[in-house]
Amino acid sequence: MAYRLTFSGRAVKEIGEAYEWYELQSPGLGYEFELAFELQLKRMEQVPLLYAEVLPGVRRALLPRFPFGVFYTVRFDLVHVLAVIHNARNPKRWPR
Repeated sequence: MAYRLTFSGRAVKEIGEAYEWYELQSPGLGYEFELAFELQLKRMEQVPLLYAEVLPGVRRALLPRFPFGVFYTVRFDLVHVLAVIHNARNPKRWPR
């Protein structure tokens, strides 16, 4: 069963900021970030309970190759992406 994905406004903003930052570092790197993110989203759609809970009800999937975590919740057939946060950020900034 495939789950539906939704995104918070915060997550959409963070994805865009990360894409732009990587693109400024090296043309095409933002696109590679986008591909890694999309690959992780496909995994989350297929097997959302694969990743561990880091807070009650909140799971984190790490992106391959890039130091970001995708924080999300699962409810019924819905995966809701709360935030996309750099792994070096203070855990106090994690979504609750």
